[in-house]
Amino acid sequence: MSSHLNTLGIILTIVGAYLVWRYLTVISFVDHDEYLKGRGVLTVPDPTPEDVKRYVRSIWLSKLGLALVVVGGLLQIASNYLPK
Repeated sequence: MSSHLNTLGIILTIVGAYLVWRYLTVISFVDHDEYLKGRGVLTVPDPTPEDVKRYVRSIWLSKLGLALVVVGGLLQIASNYLPK
């Protein structure tokens, strides 16, 4: 049972880390292609309703990812204390 709990914890942590990476790192107003060529300019355009929806979704998914990382880590710790 403890190995199953540990495996579940690892899976949740991996999924959570991906969500944090995918949705938290893209919250930027930089034109990434131009920035990587050394020609980037930071612009903050007026948000459209679609931009606001996308931003709220990104924040929500990154928070979900962080929660999965925490829960996954706690499951891994708990699995160490279950009888074998």
